[in-house]
Amino acid sequence: MAGGLWVFLALCSTLLWWLTNVHIGVLVAILILAAVLLLGWAIWWSRRVGLRLAAANAQLDAAVHGRANYAITLNDEGLFSQLNNQIFHYVRQTESLRADLQRDRDHLTQAITHIAHQLRTPIATIENLSELLTPANASTSQAELLRQNARLAQLVEQLILLARVDTHTLSQEKQNISVDELLKSALNPLLPLISAKDLAIDWQVPEQLTVRVNPALFREALVNVFKNASEHAPAHSTVTVNTTDNPLVTTLAITNQGPAIAAADLPHIFERFYRGAQSNPHNVGIGLAIAAGITQASDGRLQVANTDAGVTFTFSLYK
Repeated sequence: MAGGLWVFLALCSTLLWWLTNVHIGVLVAILILAAVLLLGWAIWWSRRVGLRLAAANAQLDAAVHGRANYAITLNDEGLFSQLNNQIFHYVRQTESLRADLQRDRDHLTQAITHIAHQLRTPIATIENLSELLTPANASTSQAELLRQNARLAQLVEQLILLARVDTHTLSQEKQNISVDELLKSALNPLLPLISAKDLAIDWQVPEQLTVRVNPALFREALVNVFKNASEHAPAHSTVTVNTTDNPLVTTLAITNQGPAIAAADLPHIFERFYRGAQSNPHNVGIGLAIAAGITQASDGRLQVANTDAGVTFTFSLYK
């Protein structure tokens, strides 16, 4: 430490001696040269800063007009490299938000079109029945009016539930419930359909198995899948319901003996308003989308696959 101090003092003494003995003209010349160099450096730096700021502004302007491009040539060392990276991340986020907004707008337009189409049929039927209503056909027309009204009410409820799925506003109140009880409660509304088609139910569900879900919501998902499996099951065939359980996941599988789903339809089965080649003409195309959305909100996943037995829907609920 003392040695370094002595060196510093020696340098200071040498500089003072040189300044006191050098010719004043030389000193002035040195000072002028230093000032010129400093001014030149300041001008060069200012121009460099101006160019880099102009490039950054051009990137932002391009991002605003949807012409974003990452200028790798601007990504050198220093402060401007960080600025360029920050602009790049901002541009990427802006592009992603713009794409999400456009996708949501397209989905909304498509959804409104489909909803209007689905509502138009029962409304038109009710209007026609009302115009043709006479004392002679009152009982028949009343029954049909009630059926169309029930269909309309069910469609509205399904659309409201789909909106809750899309906006992630489903209830997150979960509780432990018996899988056997949950599956049976979902199957009960479909017993008339099952009876009409003379379907047998192969029940392979242990009574002690439980899952943690929102019972009311998850029942809606199960009802929609049971309905699809039953509608596409051949008359006098068997629908199999089984489960598996391990420390990571509980699975609920519903298998019918119906025809395989077309390969072109499989990737789109859970898309809203999608109707495959085997869809019922009166099918709206939102039941399986609702089931998939509810399952996802329950920390699970719904899948469908063609199997040797038929078509299998599998709920995977992760613990």
